[in-house]
Amino acid sequence: MTEPMMITENMRNDRAEKVSKIIENINRNIKRASEQGLHECYFACSKESYSEAPFYKEVREKFESYGYRIKPTGYIGGVWQRTEHIEW
Repeated sequence: MTEPMMITENMRNDRAEKVSKIIENINRNIKRASEQGLHECYFACSKESYSEAPFYKEVREKFESYGYRIKPTGYIGGVWQRTEHIEW
């Protein structure tokens, strides 16, 4: 039987760094949208994958804990979009 992999300090720091970078990117989008007078913008943790992106749940929970609301983009041109927007 193999032993479970231990989470090292480097792994923990790497995760925190990646989550922090994602949050910085979303905050930058929020700032740009606010400067344009908008109250929502695109919410994504990854350009390739949306809700399956690494750290998606963790990042979403952080924003929701600060009062932001994350919702599906909805239909555009009759086609359901798999993306999400963040509102404030």
